[in-house]
Amino acid sequence: MKNLILKRYDRIIIVILGFIGFLTGCNVIHPPLVEYGVPHAEYEMKGTVTDSTTSSPVQNIRVIISQIQNNGDLVGPTIDTLAIKETDSSGKYDILITHFPSDSIIFHVKVDDIDGTANGGDFNSQTKDVVFRQTDLTNATGGWYDGHALKTVDFKLKKK
Repeated sequence: MKNLILKRYDRIIIVILGFIGFLTGCNVIHPPLVEYGVPHAEYEMKGTVTDSTTSSPVQNIRVIISQIQNNGDLVGPTIDTLAIKETDSSGKYDILITHFPSDSIIFHVKVDDIDGTANGGDFNSQTKDVVFRQTDLTNATGGWYDGHALKTVDFKLKKK
């Protein structure tokens, strides 16, 4: 009697597991996930860092691109640093970030004076938010590549 009941439960479990495999493996519940590649877009930020009083370019300024990720209420937001670069002798920087495309992406651009007075002064840090929208993207190929967007972000730094 006990074996008969167990055999019936075994058959019921096999049928349920078969349906679960069928429903999750086909297009019944959701469309199939793509296995290879990831949609991506290129976001480029470039600009010039100058002294606010003399308008001369400032070299060796660290440019940090970051993004705040909201991880939910339990963990709280985290800051992801995406790129770090220094300005050249003409005060210019150019940073290219490949990122998952979205309707609106906000990057935080922060500039820090890392060498003190060696570059002509001891400058205050400055931060700007750069917003990229889906409409900013150009040259999309129609596949995984959603295009390229460019924003110019200039900084005029004040001395401490």
